[in-house]
Amino acid sequence: MRKNRRNNAKKERTIMIASSVFVLAALTMTGIYMKSNQSQEENDGYTIDFTALEDNVEDKHEEIAKNNPVEENVNLPGESITESAPDMSEEISGMDDDLDYLPMEAGSGLVQIPGLTDGITDEMPEALPSQDTIAQEPEIIENKPEESTEPGDAAATPDVPQNQDNNAQDTQAAENTDGNAVTAQPLHFAESDGLLRPVSGQVLIPFSMDGGVYFSTLDQFKYNPALMIAAAQGTAVTACADGTVTAIFQNEEIGHALTMELGDGYQITYGQLDEIRVMEGSHVEPGEVIGFIAAPTKYFTLEGSNLYLKLTMNGAPVDPEKLLY
Repeated sequence: MRKNRRNNAKKERTIMIASSVFVLAALTMTGIYMKSNQSQEENDGYTIDFTALEDNVEDKHEEIAKNNPVEENVNLPGESITESAPDMSEEISGMDDDLDYLPMEAGSGLVQIPGLTDGITDEMPEALPSQDTIAQEPEIIENKPEESTEPGDAAATPDVPQNQDNNAQDTQAAENTDGNAVTAQPLHFAESDGLLRPVSGQVLIPFSMDGGVYFSTLDQFKYNPALMIAAAQGTAVTACADGTVTAIFQNEEIGHALTMELGDGYQITYGQLDEIRVMEGSHVEPGEVIGFIAAPTKYFTLEGSNLYLKLTMNGAPVDPEKLLY
């Protein structure tokens, strides 16, 4: 058994060595064959014989001399350009005689071309202004109004901008007969001043911040920071006090509403309005109509149409019913 194994191992080694030698030989022959074919393809049709060109140089020069006998200035090999170049000084000197106009220097601004500038040169000024003259022109223009200072001269009156005239007119319109300027008076409000009743009607839901009050539509008790006054739809709503409109907005609970600044931290809000008659920033006098009662929102369907009235002092709710008169 051992002899058979050794014989098989030797046979396998011999076969592997023979196969390797055969493969290497095949690859080597293939590479040599491919290289020889490539070198032949590169050399086919691309060989240039430069010796033939050197032999034909003299023949080409002789042919050129025979075909162009008049041209004597052809430079042959070995000749310098200065020896064969013709003298061009005589031709350059005679060019001035061929011109029908005088050449001008570049930048002179007075170049004349026959047929193009005829008739234009007569209208040109005798001399162009120099840079010093141009630099002095603004000073002359600025000094012109100061030269005529006699009374009654229109040139002596300085031009007043239109905005200054408008400011002067506005200032004069703001002055009263005594000559004192009228200034906007700041807003002031105190609880002792009271509030004018905006609509005539009964209180549907009173102000209550100490305990809950019943809301029929919501069927619940809750705090009420405002006052709901019953009023028919379309009833005119008047301002309770002197103030300035600061905001006009719409709320899901109170519908269209507006807020007015009364002064000293007091603000009043009117809700459930329709056809508001004032704008933001407008000044409102007490008793002035600011809008009309709208249809109640879904939060007050059982209570009916009403005016939502809320008074605050620095954001804290104040009972407006105590101030109505």
